[in-house]
Parts: sequence; structure tokens; C-alpha cells
Amino acid sequence: MCNDGAEMMTGKMTTRGISVSPHFAPTNIEHVMMTMSFRKIFHTLAACLLMGSVLTSCSMMEEDLPPCPQGLDLYFRYDYNLQRANMFPDHVGAVDVYVYEGKNQQADGSYANWTFVKKFSEAVTPGTTSPFKADGYHMHLDLAPGTYKYIVLAHQKRYEETLLTTGAKQRRTEPAIGDDIKRMAVTLDHNATADALGRFAVDNGGAPLDTLWHGLRGRDIAGGDSVVVKVNCKPVAQRDTVGLVRDTKHINIALRELQTPENVDVNNFDFRILDSNARILWDNTVDETTPLVYTPYRTWNTSDRTPTPSTATKATTAVGRIAHADFMTSRLIYHSDMSRDAVLSVTNRTTGEEVIRVDLADFLSRLRTSADYRYSAQEFLDRGYDYKLTFFLQGGSWKYVSIEISVLGWSRRIQREDL
Repeated sequence: MCNDGAEMMTGKMTTRGISVSPHFAPTNIEHVMMTMSFRKIFHTLAACLLMGSVLTSCSMMEEDLPPCPQGLDLYFRYDYNLQRANMFPDHVGAVDVYVYEGKNQQADGSYANWTFVKKFSEAVTPGTTSPFKADGYHMHLDLAPGTYKYIVLAHQKRYEETLLTTGAKQRRTEPAIGDDIKRMAVTLDHNATADALGRFAVDNGGAPLDTLWHGLRGRDIAGGDSVVVKVNCKPVAQRDTVGLVRDTKHINIALRELQTPENVDVNNFDFRILDSNARILWDNTVDETTPLVYTPYRTWNTSDRTPTPSTATKATTAVGRIAHADFMTSRLIYHSDMSRDAVLSVTNRTTGEEVIRVDLADFLSRLRTSADYRYSAQEFLDRGYDYKLTFFLQGGSWKYVSIEISVLGWSRRIQREDL
């Protein structure tokens, strides 16, 4: 029946003369199971190869994606001024942000130490458009999750460039990694040797100081803590805004003579501002341990365009002259103890007589209008930065003074008898 030479016999199967016991012959079930096992192994291997390919592709895709925008987006404002307008884009030319991380957390959640971790900087490149004028400008601080404080210092040009200019420098205590926040300070150059009165002269070299702004939180410019920024693991950057206060002040002094207006000459006077504000600390408070004497960085004379009547002769042939002196100082502090305030002193070189000696902080604070009395005297001084005081001399001393804030054109006349 089997033409291929195989025949079926009872109890055994013969294939081309080879006898095989039915006990060892593969059944249909065993054949199916073996086939399924091979298929399972094949599918498993294929799945593994496919998964590896997918993981590699994902890894490559992740490498092509931009970094996750975690950390902090920091915005800046300079509206802490009497104009109450944000002048940051137009006035500031360079910003440095010093970041400090909280260490050794206490039971109440505070930190015993704040140590320096990173510095972020940006500045205007000469000949290009200021990045600070871009709508919505901010600086991204790439920070790992943690709790931070930061100090912001700003100038009209890069800090490194300010060190190359003529005149007195405002030198920072640049931190190293791990330095405590309280080591940061800005110190104004002054002579190493004091004068006979124990004051150290600020050698301005005939040049104004570079404008300095300090970062602050809210309106607490008198000092206190910096802002605490908590950076978490959210997949988007957090936002914060830091305000700036201008610490450097421009003060113009002008002298006029009431009796003999044509005889005023700036070379006949010594102008000085006495203060103790050489060192500004990390929190914008002032270390007042070093007494300073400021001299004008520029002096000059001008004349009236038309004759001025003399109070002595009533003649109108005399052309009045005005003596001018320009100062720039560091931050002015209004003290409850007036003996600690900055003093403006003007001495007649010929007679040796001090013709003007006034409390500068008190004088400038008197410019507050009814609307400005919502500001404390200190806040008013910090908001203002460009002042002009015109003294009218008579009989060897000043009779009255006109005080102005140049930017706003405000003025106030103070009689000496009012003091």
C-alpha cells in the first residue's frame, strides 16, 4: 500500500527499513509545542531588539530637545525714584547677579548660612541695541532645586570697565565659591592716610563716580534680608522681580553774592562734603566706621547774561557771577542723631572763614512736597539722585539757599533764619 517502501505494522513503524518505537515518535501535540516555543523565543528576541531601537531613538530625541526651563526668570525694575517710572531700560547698562544658597537649615526653617554658588551677568555691548530695552527682558538663572538669596549690583557699563576709568573706583569684594553672603561689600577708593582731622580723602581724579545701583526687595532699602527664592522641580521656570535703588548721588553747589555779585570766584572757596559712607554692605546698609572728605570733581564760573542790580549800590552795571562745584558721593543716610549726617562745608580761602556749614541730609530731605511725605526722609534721599543747591552770600555768610531736584524742576527756598 505504501509505494515509498514504508509500511505500517502492528506496534511499530518502519521507514525505509529503519524501525522506530512508537514510544519515541513525536506526536502532533509535541510538534506543535516545539513550534510554539521557537516562535516565542523569536518574538521575544525581536521585541528586545525593537525596544533597544526605541530607547536609542528616545535618547537621541531627548538630546535634540532644548533644556527644561527650570530655575528662575529674573526681571528688573528701577522705579525707586521720584519720577516713579521704570527707568531700568534707559539708565542701566550692566547687571551682575550674585546667587547664594541656604545652608544648615534650622528647626524654624531658616538657614544659618548663605554661601555663594554662582554669578550671572549681562551688559550692553557698545554699538549695539541694549538687551535691557527688549520687551519683557529678563535674565534666566539656571539653578538646581534649592533655596537662594541674591544680590544685584548694576552700573552704566561693565564692572570690569569701571575699574579702568579715571578717578575713585567702587570696588567689590568678589566672592569665591562657598563664601558667606556677609563678605560681599562695595568700598569706595580713598587715601590710605587720614588728614589732620582724621578723615580720608576721596581722590576723584577730576571724574565723577560711576553710577551704582543695588538690588533690593520691595521698598525695604534700609537693610534687612535679601529676597529668599525657592527653586523647585516644576517643569517651568519660576519668576521674580528685583527692584534697584541708586546709591550714588550727584550734587551741584552754586554760590552767588548779594552785595557784590560781580566778585564771586570759585577759586576763592574750598568746597567739601564730610561723610562716613566709604563701604556699602551686602544688604545696602552703610559701614560708617571710615570718615571721608569729598572734594568737587569739577569747579567753574559762569556769568549772568544781563547786568544784575547790586544790593549795596543799586547800580545795574555789575554782571553777576556764579561759582559752581560738582560732587558725586556714595549713599546718603538720614540719621536720628543729626551729628552723624553728611555735612556740606564751604570755606573762604582768603579769610579762612567757613561761610557755609549745613546738614546735607536734612537740607535735601526738605524738598519733600505734601505728596512726598508718604516717604520717610531716608526713602526720599534714596529716590532722589540729582540735586542743586544755590547759596546766596551776604556779609561773609549765606543768607538763604534755593534747593532743587534737577530732574523734576522742584525747588524750595530756605532762609537761614528758618534753621
